[in-house]
This record gives sequence, C-alpha cells and structure tokens, in this order.
Amino acid sequence: MSDIEITHTHEDGTLATGTDKGDGAGPILKRYGFRWGYSIEAYYVRDSRDRAARRVAINAAAEELRTDGHTVTVEINDTPRDNATVRADKHERLEDRRTGLAAKGQRLAAESAALHARSDAMVEHLPLGQPVAPGRKGRAHRNLLERSVDTAIKGALAAGEAERMPARIVASRRAEARAERPDVVARRVAKMEADVRRLDRRMASLTLYPAANSDALREQYEGERATLLERIKGDQELLDQAKAEGRFGQYSRDNVHKHDLVRIRGQWRTVARANAKTVAVTTGYSWTDNYGWEEVKGLRCGHVEDTDQAAAETATD
Repeated sequence: MSDIEITHTHEDGTLATGTDKGDGAGPILKRYGFRWGYSIEAYYVRDSRDRAARRVAINAAAEELRTDGHTVTVEINDTPRDNATVRADKHERLEDRRTGLAAKGQRLAAESAALHARSDAMVEHLPLGQPVAPGRKGRAHRNLLERSVDTAIKGALAAGEAERMPARIVASRRAEARAERPDVVARRVAKMEADVRRLDRRMASLTLYPAANSDALREQYEGERATLLERIKGDQELLDQAKAEGRFGQYSRDNVHKHDLVRIRGQWRTVARANAKTVAVTTGYSWTDNYGWEEVKGLRCGHVEDTDQAAAETATD
C-alpha cells in the first residue's frame, strides 16, 4: 500500500502523488476524475488550475483509498490568484504550446521529405514504364511498387499535417486576443455574476435542507465564489480601462433611440427598441434580434456623432 498525498492549489491544480504502479490506487483515482500525467509523473484533475477544489470528489476519493488500505493526506489551499498572474501564466502556457506546434510542424515536414525520398529510392532502379510481369514472377515488382506508393502517401499526409500547424498557431493567437476584447469580457462578467447568484442560492439551500456532505459542499461553493469574485474584479478593471480609452460603453439607451442605425457584427441595423441591457434591432420579419450593448460598435443618428464613422473617414483621408 502507498502513502498518497492529494493536494490542491490554484497554481498547480489538484494533484495526487505517492502512488506506485500496481498498488490499486489508479483505478480509484480515475473514478473521481483523476488522470495520469506522464510529464509530471503524478495523477491530476484536468482544468483544475485557478479553480476551486472539488472537495466532495477529493474527500470521496481519499475515503475510498483509505478503505483500500492506503495512507492518504489531503491538503487544500483555495486562495485564488489575482487576474494579472492568471493571465500571464495562461499566456506562457499558450506560448509553450505554440512553440510545440511549430516544432511539430518542422518535424512533420522533415519526416515528409524523408518518406518521399525513401519512396523514390525504392523504385529508382526500375526502368521507367517497365511492365509488371503476371503471377508469381512479378510478385516482388508489385510489392515494391505498393510499398513505394504507401510510403509516398504517408509522406503526403505528414506534409498536409505540417501545413496545418501555422494555421493552428494563428487560430490560437486569435482566440487569446478575442478573450481580451471588451465585448467578450463584458459577457464573461455577466455570466460570472450569474454564477455567483447561483452559488448563493445553493448555499442558502444547504441551510434549509442539510445534506450528509453539507460542510464539504459549502466549503467548495465558498471557494468557487471567492474565485469568481476575483475574476470579476480583474475583468471589471479591464472594462473600466476600455471605457476610459473610449473602446467600450459609449452606447446605451441614453443615447440610442428608436429608428437609429447601430453597427453590430459588421452590419448596420435599425433599432426597434433600446432596453437597459440590450438593444433590439429589426430583421425584416415579424421578430427582432436582441444584442447586448457591448456588441454595438457604431451609431448613426441625429443626436450623437458616429465616432467610428468619423475615425474611418479620417483614416481614409
């Protein structure tokens, strides 16, 4: 039996160390969401970094391991890291992944060239256009041609995969940049605020209807709530900075009116109704489309100058 230590921090996530091959701990840990990490030589829970510990699952795994004869210690530190540190850490991991993708593309390109060269070497001694003899006499010839074609196909597949690596790197950079856009940040804040309210209701229900694991659940919810509040605080700072720079929050029902034109997702749409959190635009049918104010990128009306349009005209001039 093994001395197993289950730990959780926001920097490293949830880890289980001290297991030995064949000690029976692996199947138990896997039932509770752990998986083996070859690079760290320990069990870990996927996507557990910078998130609250799943205390119920951790406690259940520890209890089952103890029943199986293992010695288990559990250490949980649910102190969330600030947003700047989280974003910097995530950016570093993404850059490491992009570096790995670039290296993979180079390896695949070299492998493709080697496979094509091997395919050519298999048949270079054969006269061009030499027919294949029928039956057993031509078996070696046919086998050689088939191996050459199969090797060339493998080389083509490797080349195709290598050509996709730059696009994957570009897509990764675009996704990271999109996550920092003010409109995306605003939607993320709204979702996290809804999650906080959901956690408050769950904690209130634990008071009204206690369960067997109420203490662990309450600690888990409190950790999730603290993490969400830290993320909301950091994202709200980004929004405040964007507002100060004039990149977000210029439009609301205070300056947008019915029949005005607003630019949403690259198209000018006619306003049907301006609400507190959303703007309804006409569709040409009997219904309207609703968008959050963070989606509005330009305005055309007689009350407010369209700053986007003015900037575009200045750039053209």
